[in-house]
Amino acid sequence: MKKIILSATLVLSLGLVNGFADTMNDIMQSKSSIQSTEQSKVTTRGTKSSKKDSAAVEKVQLEQFASINNNQLAKEIAIGHGELLDTLATMLKVEDKNVFISKLQSNYGKIYTSPDMQTADILKNISKI
Repeated sequence: MKKIILSATLVLSLGLVNGFADTMNDIMQSKSSIQSTEQSKVTTRGTKSSKKDSAAVEKVQLEQFASINNNQLAKEIAIGHGELLDTLATMLKVEDKNVFISKLQSNYGKIYTSPDMQTADILKNISKI
């Protein structure tokens, strides 16, 4: 008799555990669905300022590029051609690269006004041209 009661108790317990597991799965799926919906709302809200964010990212990338390649950019501006100058023009979304590079070369003295210039100052001077 004890075996039958123990077996019945075990069967009931397993049924409860399985039922609990099913309930937990349902809860987790609901939670996942809610999170997905919330993420979608955040993404949608984020698109309003995405142009500002994109411009900020582009500015940081430009500053990093110019900082890393500062010496070589100075050389390429001085000679009026080079791969880094092409990249710089692309990053600045210049329509006519040849005119842009020519202007940089002819205004080298206005861009590099002292030997120990900071990248931000160089870019600022370039933007004035």
